[in-house]
Amino acid sequence: MSTEYIDHLKELFCDIHEEVMRNLRDIDREYSELLRNNTEESIKIRKILKLLNDEDREFILKNKNDTRRIEWIERETLYFQGYKDCIKLLNVLELI
Repeated sequence: MSTEYIDHLKELFCDIHEEVMRNLRDIDREYSELLRNNTEESIKIRKILKLLNDEDREFILKNKNDTRRIEWIERETLYFQGYKDCIKLLNVLELI
């Protein structure tokens, strides 16, 4: 696949992801509650981080950012695999 095609798919994935997450917040109570709790916990975590020295704080923030990036890459990979699998299935069913 060309780089331009992959970039377009990634942009499409981002748009779809945002819409899915918006819908999820609207329809899933547990998810919405977890988001609210997470926001409140983040405030406390920021206060705790201020108590740490610069090196420890940077280490924890880097780990948090790395973890988020890992989760995003996994989500993106799963989405694209689902896309590929869907195309294969439609092909096997001779619908395309």
